[in-house]
Amino acid sequence: MRYLDAAAVRAVLTMPSAIAAMRTAFGPDREVPQRTLVGPSLFMPGRAGSYTGVKVVSVVPGNPVGVVAVFGPDGTPLGMVDGATLTAIRTGAGCGLMTDLLAPRDVHVMAMLGAGAMAADQVAAVRAVRPIREVLVWSRTAARAEALAAAVGGTVVADANEAVAAADVVTTATPAHAPLFDASAVRGRTHLNAVGAYTPEMAELPADLLRRAFVVVDDREAAAVEAGDLLQAARRPDASADDVLAGLRPGPDREVTVFKSVGIAPQDVAAAVAALDAATEQGVGVELAG
Repeated sequence: MRYLDAAAVRAVLTMPSAIAAMRTAFGPDREVPQRTLVGPSLFMPGRAGSYTGVKVVSVVPGNPVGVVAVFGPDGTPLGMVDGATLTAIRTGAGCGLMTDLLAPRDVHVMAMLGAGAMAADQVAAVRAVRPIREVLVWSRTAARAEALAAAVGGTVVADANEAVAAADVVTTATPAHAPLFDASAVRGRTHLNAVGAYTPEMAELPADLLRRAFVVVDDREAAAVEAGDLLQAARRPDASADDVLAGLRPGPDREVTVFKSVGIAPQDVAAAVAALDAATEQGVGVELAG
């Protein structure tokens, strides 16, 4: 059994391989039990293909720690992976896959709204599937926006509406409880990924935008109880990620597409399996006694 800390996960799990793993995570052969809060920890069990696993992460503010444990087809423990790092990569990878399936091919400008722990991987994921030439960064915290822009080679924009209006792909990853921009800022063919709002009280996207967009969720049942953007707008999704993988696409009259993700455990399982497989091949990580 192998353990991968944060540095080891970064060393072995490339964004393209994580994006590829999301095809299994979002496919029809999966299980997504409801996540459960026990004390200060959130337990997220799930299955992706023949592998099962559970992510246990702290919900204590300022303490983003946890692990993902993975089990093989016969229930044998295969390994554990740093939870916070894996979450950031797999969240970006899910958006990368949906961007690849839904966004126009010739997009070049991305707006990243939010500059927290998820943001850099979100940028990397979109860059992995589209020829992005310019990244516009907005955050309510100027210092964070500047740091992210420097890290990804982007440009800080002071107004969220300005960033959205100039972008072909927009990703939001904030703890907002109200829309970050006006619906009128989205012009022409645009794809949006929204990952920040994961409780009914949270929201990043304006209701008017959701009503005219083609909306995809990672999982219908999870979104029905957790996707604050959709719940507050009384908007049911048009499709789930597995529908899109099966070939469902918006009609020509739907220029705006939205991938609303609350994050599901099969993403953690599939990404952890990819990381552990790569680590075994490369001899990375720590071997634990069985």
